[in-house]
Amino acid sequence: MPRSYDSPLQLLPYPGGKRFAFTIIDDTDAATLESVRPVYEYLHSLGLRTTKTVWAIEPESPPSDPRDAGDTLERAEYADYIRLLRSRGFEIALHNVSAGNNTRTRIESGMERFRQVLGEYPAINVHHEKNRENVYFDFAQTGGERPPLFQTALLRRLHRVVRPNGRPAAASAHACVGQDERSPYFWGDLCRTRIKYVRTNVFFRDLNTIKCNPWMPYSSPHTPFVRHWFDSSNGQDAECFNAILSQPNIQALKDECGCSILYTHFGKGFVQDGKGGPDLNPETKRRLQVIAGDADGWYATAGEILDRLLAFQRLAVLPLEAGAAIANRNPFDVDSVTLRARPGCVYCDAAGGAVAADPRGLIVLPGLAAGRAVVLLRQEACNALRPWHQRSGHPVRLDVETLARKFTGWRKEQSHGAAPAIPLVTSMVAPTAAMAQSTGNSGVTRD
Repeated sequence: MPRSYDSPLQLLPYPGGKRFAFTIIDDTDAATLESVRPVYEYLHSLGLRTTKTVWAIEPESPPSDPRDAGDTLERAEYADYIRLLRSRGFEIALHNVSAGNNTRTRIESGMERFRQVLGEYPAINVHHEKNRENVYFDFAQTGGERPPLFQTALLRRLHRVVRPNGRPAAASAHACVGQDERSPYFWGDLCRTRIKYVRTNVFFRDLNTIKCNPWMPYSSPHTPFVRHWFDSSNGQDAECFNAILSQPNIQALKDECGCSILYTHFGKGFVQDGKGGPDLNPETKRRLQVIAGDADGWYATAGEILDRLLAFQRLAVLPLEAGAAIANRNPFDVDSVTLRARPGCVYCDAAGGAVAADPRGLIVLPGLAAGRAVVLLRQEACNALRPWHQRSGHPVRLDVETLARKFTGWRKEQSHGAAPAIPLVTSMVAPTAAMAQSTGNSGVTRD
C-alpha cells in the first residue's frame, strides 16, 4: 500500500491564530449619508471593518433608474463621513467614478477627486451595472477559465457549463469597452497602474467565498489591464444578506476555516424608520451579532484579506509524514503564520525549538522570512534525529549488524595470518600452554 503524504499540518491564511475571515463589500447604489450611516455606525460598534465603495463625482446626466442615484464625494457632508469611516479602519473603494458612463477625461477627474478626499487612489474598483468604461466585462461576468475542480472529464464538462453554486457561464449583452484603446472610454492603463483588485460579477450562494474559488485573487493573460480579480458571495439586498448570514451558514464558515467576502448594497432596504430616527433593521442586527465578536474570527477589509491571500499563493507547503516544510517564496516577510494541527501535538524545528498546538489545534509562527523555509516535525520524529555518520534503526538490529561486521573482519584477518583483532567481547576461556609459551608470558596474550 503506498504511503500517504498528507501532512498533519494545514496552513491557514489568517494571522494571529485566527480560524476564519469575514468582510463585506458594499456597492454604493442608492446610498446616501442618511441611508447608510446607521449601518456603518452599527458595524463599527461590533468591531467589524469592511469595504465601502463610493462614487467620486456626479454623473453627467441624472440617472434614469432611481437605484443609480446616491451621494458622491462632491457632497461635503458625505465626504466628511467617508473620511471618518476611513479613520476608523474601513476601506474605501470605487464603484466606477460615477453612476453614469464615464469617458477617460471624467475617469481621470473622478480619480483625482477620490485622491483629494482620501489621500490616495483606491486599491479596489467594482464595476457599476453596464457602464461603458467597464473593463473586460465578458470576463467579469464569468470569471474566465480556472483550474478544474474535478478530476473526471464528465464533471469537468458540466463545470464549464455551470459555475459553482449554479451560476451560468454565459455573459449578457453589453457595450462595455474600457479596455479598448481606440475608445473614448478607455482607461485600461489607469486601471493597471492605480487599481490592484477588480471585483467580478460572479456571486456565490455559499457564504464561504474561498471554498468556491480557492484561487482568489487571480489574474488572466486575457485581461492584461487588470492586475487581480476576485469574486464574492451574494448578499445583494437586505433579504439576500439576512438569508446567507443564517446560523448554519455562519457555523459552516467557522467549521471550514473559511473566508467570506460578502457583497451587498446597504442602500437597498437595510435601514428603516425607528423611534429615534433611521435605524438598521433588527434582523440584520441579529445576524451581524452572530458572526461578529468571535475570538477566532479575522474581521478585516476586503483589500487586507486579498493582500493576505495573494501573499499566501507564494507560500509553498511540502507535506512530510511527520510534519511539513513551508517555504516563503515572496520577496517580503510574511508575518504571523497560522498552522492547524492536532490539539496538544508538539512540533520541533531544525534548531531544536518546540511549538505545541493549542487546545483549538492551532500553532502560530511569528513569521516567515522572505526566501526562507522552515521544517516542522513531530517531537517523536525529532527524537530520532542523529548525526550524519550514525546509522538509524532499531538498537538490537544495529548491534547485531555491528557484531556481524566485526566478526567478518576478524575472520578475514585470521585467514591472512594477521594478529587477531581485539575481540568485541572479552573471552572468558583460559589461554592454552602453547599460547603462553609463544608469548613468553604465562597466561597472558599480547595485543
